[in-house]
Amino acid sequence: MPSDISGTISETLSGKTIVVGVTGSIAAVRVVDLIRELIRRGAEVHAVMSPAAQKILHPFALEYASGHPVITEITGRVEHVEFCGVGGAADLLLVVPATANTIGKMASGIDDTPVTTFATTAIGSGKPVMVVPAMHEAMYRHPAVLKNLETLREMGVAVIDPKIEEGKAKIAENSRTLLEVERRLGPWDLRAKRIVITSGSNAEAVDSIRILTNRASGKTGVYLALEARRRGAEVTLISRFPQSLPLREVLAESAKDMLDAVLSEVGAGCDALIGAAAVADYTLDSEAGKIKSGQELTLLLRPTKKIIKEVRAAFPDLVIVGFKAEVGVADEELARRAAESLRSSDLSLVVANDVRNEGMGTEENRVMIIDREGRKRIVKGKKSLIAKSIIDALVEVL
Repeated sequence: MPSDISGTISETLSGKTIVVGVTGSIAAVRVVDLIRELIRRGAEVHAVMSPAAQKILHPFALEYASGHPVITEITGRVEHVEFCGVGGAADLLLVVPATANTIGKMASGIDDTPVTTFATTAIGSGKPVMVVPAMHEAMYRHPAVLKNLETLREMGVAVIDPKIEEGKAKIAENSRTLLEVERRLGPWDLRAKRIVITSGSNAEAVDSIRILTNRASGKTGVYLALEARRRGAEVTLISRFPQSLPLREVLAESAKDMLDAVLSEVGAGCDALIGAAAVADYTLDSEAGKIKSGQELTLLLRPTKKIIKEVRAAFPDLVIVGFKAEVGVADEELARRAAESLRSSDLSLVVANDVRNEGMGTEENRVMIIDREGRKRIVKGKKSLIAKSIIDALVEVL
């Protein structure tokens, strides 16, 4: 997974109060950074620690990170009710890291530490709860631990699965946890929607070694997929390379592979297709083995089928977002060409840009988003910001 799958920091958690419950795993050292990232996204964060957690990480560290005194015992303030009772201040209880011990107690309604007392109260009052397990792999594989995790899921608790490597069930990356928190507390304006997104370039084989491709990086497609998931959609990303994202990924190398994958995914049920891939315009008959080098070579290129036109023919009512890349044209001409693409392919939205100076392979871009009513909005900046604007426009359509 990319090191920062959340993209440019924005106020995605503005106005939200999150209680972070820390238990006795060495992974607790990761929580300081996590809390700071939650705050950067606009959240107010309070921390509660178990006695075992305090042997690994001093409460002062979390007080510094959160800006609030850390709850290490339940006092006459009845802090668990203040934050996680019915009508309490917390919007979410995030138990990170969650040990096997704490997971078992949460599943059984045992509350003999401040963290488990918060958990029992939050689950009983219907507050959103998330747990991020961390432990040795042998502990994680214990049938009782797996059963306890399943019990928590049945209670409505979200479980962010660990990474299994080096004999450990390692805590999920902070970036993954942040995305899942944003999804849990987000607007959910794409809830129950299924979105298929194509991304990046294709590779057309010349021989067993060489390929024809283009400069597209796929960054915009990745950010679109993450933004759609953040807002509650079930997302399928179709691209050449695996991205290790917390969503369904389908790999497709050639333009034909991508067309077949899109038709299959859309045919399985879909609310919208976002065609962000720079699909190969030409293909050729591949030579078996390796073509000998050091000689002139003539390649016969054939045009590929246009994915959006094929999908439109097969699914006349599908909402489709198309992309239009041009080089060296003024905004007025760019808008005219984009509007023509919108009409000819019966698109709901078209995203156009001039890639002469920025766009392919860059971190930033400048795009023009046009809808069927002819409304134009220009967005410039990080591709994560552009992805948000495109999804905003899609939400209006849906």
